Amino acid sequence: MALLEMKHICKSFSGVYANEDVSLTVEKGEIHALLGENGAGKTTLMNILYGLYTADSGQIFWKGREVSFSSPREAIAAGIGMVQQHFSLVRDLSTLDNVILNLKTASLFLNRKKERARLMELSERYGIAVDPEAKIADLSVGERQRVEILKALYRNVELLILDEPTGVLTPQETAHFFDVLRSLKAEGYGIIIITHRMSEIMQISDKVSVLRDGKLVAEADTADTTPDELSAWMIGRKMALNIRERGKAGDEIMLELRHVSRRAGKHTHALRDICFQVKKGEILGLAGVEGNGQKELAEVLTGLKKKASGEILFDGKSIMDAGVRERYEAGLAYISDDRQNDSLITGMDITENLALRSYAKEPYATHGVMHRGKMRQDALGTMETYQVRASGKTGPDTTVSLLSGGNQQKLIIARELSGNVRLILAAQPTRGLDIGATQFVRDRLLQAREEGKSVLLISADLEEILALSDRIAVLYNGGIAGIVDRKDADVQKLGLLMGGAVSAGESGAVGSGTDKSDIRREGEK
Repeated sequence: MALLEMKHICKSFSGVYANEDVSLTVEKGEIHALLGENGAGKTTLMNILYGLYTADSGQIFWKGREVSFSSPREAIAAGIGMVQQHFSLVRDLSTLDNVILNLKTASLFLNRKKERARLMELSERYGIAVDPEAKIADLSVGERQRVEILKALYRNVELLILDEPTGVLTPQETAHFFDVLRSLKAEGYGIIIITHRMSEIMQISDKVSVLRDGKLVAEADTADTTPDELSAWMIGRKMALNIRERGKAGDEIMLELRHVSRRAGKHTHALRDICFQVKKGEILGLAGVEGNGQKELAEVLTGLKKKASGEILFDGKSIMDAGVRERYEAGLAYISDDRQNDSLITGMDITENLALRSYAKEPYATHGVMHRGKMRQDALGTMETYQVRASGKTGPDTTVSLLSGGNQQKLIIARELSGNVRLILAAQPTRGLDIGATQFVRDRLLQAREEGKSVLLISADLEEILALSDRIAVLYNGGIAGIVDRKDADVQKLGLLMGGAVSAGESGAVGSGTDKSDIRREGEK
């Protein structure tokens, strides 16, 4: 008897199918990969299973019994846990409070000390570090994802649904996390893993189902397929990421940080003595496990957070006292790691979001009068150039919340790369995107480099860092652990730096076969 059977599921929104006659079976002790482009219907299918949506037609069988969950609480009670791409955490509560929220116990009152100890045991067991007393609002996107994973595991689920679960882990942590999944599999747990990383699908899954345009187009035993075949099923053609050869960057400096620090608390620092440079026409990759200062650094650079010490020079001029708009006007663009909270107003339409930076200027405004028609006309052209696709006939009038994650990201890039951009701060720019959208974003960053612009790429994806960067800096515990030339970098070396195995200034080697001269502070020769 299968653990889960979803048969002939159909779901439409405004007459457009999100799922059309989709069937999915997951056995006990099976890791099942769910693959598809953004907007292919993966999340909708899982939301139907999880009780967030109701299917228009079709059946769901859980452990042989037909079910129809009307809420996530019912699904969780039945033994199904889901870590969604957009988290369902209460921002003003602590990590521990979020984990134990709505937890049923035999007694009237929860023993917080006991529950805290259990949370820390799970944290240590799975290698997913969290601070139980930290407020969710103060955590990075990656740290929030860790809380969601632990929240699901805390409830002893029998089926665990994971959406891009390794995006914030080092290679070593990913390997350990996969060991955990294999242990759960050996104990009879079912696991659905949604990921766009072909290497992960081939490494961890037993079976794979591929969705395209809301339909199930292929299902196979993972051992019987290949990444190229999966890619062709997913997008209708074979696609390989186009990482072009490029020339060497010059010696002129676009961005320089001199001993930048920022306190997180009375005795702790979010940023510690940050020193590095980004050259004109260079992509500097900034690797690191999330929660080590990436968000704070991005917000200090963009002016969203002040009260930092040290010096930030933009094309030779200090911008420490400049505001957000002043820095943007100088040529600093920002692609945030949290597109829905930081970069978009999801209740507004595409036209309005594209004009957020320029709505008060000509040609969109003259003498205090805004010209919606001109904005919409330009939005149509921008959507075509940047391949922003909206379902239905509303086009630029489509509310942004209705766009897929990939199209939302393209919308942000279209807005941020327009105008007099000289430095692009791109934080996790391809997180959660399918292979087609990922290629588009990466190509745009490479194109910007070829045009002489500078890019500071903050990413937890080492494959992305290695593919795009000219040099790679590693952030650990709020400080720069080392800076490595691309030609000297590999996954093992960067993973050790990301995990704090060695830091800049240490005299020892990073690992077996690693020359300490490959890893240095900015300015050391």
